[in-house]
Amino acid sequence: MLADKPTDSRAIAGMDKAKILWDVTLANPQGLISRLNVIEETHQDMVRQGLKPNMVFAFRGGAAGLIGRDTDQLDIERAAEVRMLHDRIAQIQQLDGVHMEACAIATRRFNLSQEDLLPGITLVGNTFLSIMGYENQGFATIRID
Repeated sequence: MLADKPTDSRAIAGMDKAKILWDVTLANPQGLISRLNVIEETHQDMVRQGLKPNMVFAFRGGAAGLIGRDTDQLDIERAAEVRMLHDRIAQIQQLDGVHMEACAIATRRFNLSQEDLLPGITLVGNTFLSIMGYENQGFATIRID
C-alpha cells in the first residue's frame, strides 16, 4: 500500500533529514492513539521518501496526565484506555529517530516526577522553552491537540 502512495517530492526537494516536534496536548487516550497511528505512518513516509526522521514529542498540558506509569487511581475503563496508549507510546519509541519529553510544569499538576513517567520520556523544565529551542534548531512544530 505505501509503495502506491504518492510522494511529497516538491515539498521535500533537497532535504535528507526530517525534523518534527510533535507538541502533544491532547488528553484523550483514544484520540492520541489515533494520532500516533498517523505519526507512525508519517515516519514510514519519511523513510520511504529517503528522509532520516528526527522526531521529538513534547507532552504538555492535559497530555502530561496520560504518561504516568501508574493507572491504579483511574476507573477500569479509563485505565484500560491509558494502558493501551502506554503500549502505543512504547511502540513509537522503538522507531528510529524518536525522542520524548514531558513538561515539568504540566506534570506537576498531576504530581508526576521523572520516576513516575513512562520509560523513555525525559522530564524537562518547560516545554515552551523546548519548543522554542527545537524550532531554532530547524524543527517544524506540529500540534497534536
